[in-house]
Amino acid sequence: MNWPDSPNDTPLGDGRFASAVERPTDRQELADALGRLAAEGIGLYPQGGRTALECGGIPARPGVAIDVTGLSRVVDYPAADMTITVEAGLTLAELQRTLGAQGQRLPLEAPAADLATIGGVFATDSSGPRRFGNGRPRDLIIGVAFASSKGELVKGGGRVVKNVAGYDLPKLLTGSMGSLGVIVELTLKTRPRPEATALCWSTWPGMEPLEEVLGVLNTSRTRPVALELLNGPAAEAVARRSGLDLPAGGVVLAVGLEGTETLVSWQLDVLEAELGGASGLVPVRGSDADRLWGALTDHPAGGLALGGEGEASSALSFKANLLPSSVVAFVESIDPGRWEVQSHAGNGIVWGLGRPGIEVDRLAEDVTRLREAAVSAGGNLILPRCPTDRKPSLGIWGAPRGDWELARMVKRAIDPAGAMNPGRFL
Repeated sequence: MNWPDSPNDTPLGDGRFASAVERPTDRQELADALGRLAAEGIGLYPQGGRTALECGGIPARPGVAIDVTGLSRVVDYPAADMTITVEAGLTLAELQRTLGAQGQRLPLEAPAADLATIGGVFATDSSGPRRFGNGRPRDLIIGVAFASSKGELVKGGGRVVKNVAGYDLPKLLTGSMGSLGVIVELTLKTRPRPEATALCWSTWPGMEPLEEVLGVLNTSRTRPVALELLNGPAAEAVARRSGLDLPAGGVVLAVGLEGTETLVSWQLDVLEAELGGASGLVPVRGSDADRLWGALTDHPAGGLALGGEGEASSALSFKANLLPSSVVAFVESIDPGRWEVQSHAGNGIVWGLGRPGIEVDRLAEDVTRLREAAVSAGGNLILPRCPTDRKPSLGIWGAPRGDWELARMVKRAIDPAGAMNPGRFL
């Protein structure tokens, strides 16, 4: 099989297109298709809402797109047990609507939730600002079923999980970028929907006081679910995306709160005292808070070309993982003339979006410097978005780590044909 001579309606990212597309409507049909195609030496590229097509390495082998959006049923929802089992093609927004009808939610966010499938959210390990208070995707998954390139259906975990020998498949598939198999079903933990939510949007003249402020919040009587630190350009972009009239003239710290109406109101009062050094402080509640939460969740995606259409607003983006104590100094070292920076400060995650109009060469210089700083601080830095011609030289998955070979060993064991998403991961 060769790459198509001309573009078609099934992009794989990085200017590559699928030669064909499979659209299974049940899991056995999916497994049979994977086994047949892998035996023919064809690359297999799982797709859902296509919100992360540009993430990862360049597709390495001509192949077929595996569209999972036809697998979108709610399989089992015993609401009293606070668990739900769904097929992977269900969108995150539709899942939240289903849970909302029972006063519950999945405490997880991802950009473009109306397009992003739940299988894709877990395969890419997506999360948002509430990660600080509500945990990571791997903390919410207790069961998974996937189809392998051997044509097999494999299950791991479930609503009642016991310790067994072998791979922890739910956590192993989370963040695997579709390189091990196609997720077909997930069993997830749900939580009650909070009665109230709010964000305290505070502006600061500079970074200097924020290290102490974040230290105060770590011992605060309040219990924030999000600590978002934004430089000036990012704050302006988030305010604009939310449609709210928010001050964004300097550095912004947005503190997210959830709970009962009484508890949220009390926490806002406490924060007003604890953030007294801010040059501006605006409490955001109700539907306005929902809009701001959405803007904070979507902004790190940087206007990526969803569905393979249109142009992204940022040619290059990075995601650094650090110790939380290193975040303020790291963000302060980034030129706001070149980058919009948003950090999940409580988790040590820093996103940088190259500003439109800045030459890629200049951004690439910063990437090298910032990665060295991240590694020296015990972290790493990857590139969720990068021009195709720069991916080999810029090291999109960060500085090599000792556990990469372990990941490759697992890949060879589960996908011996190397058919699943070839070229995309490690």
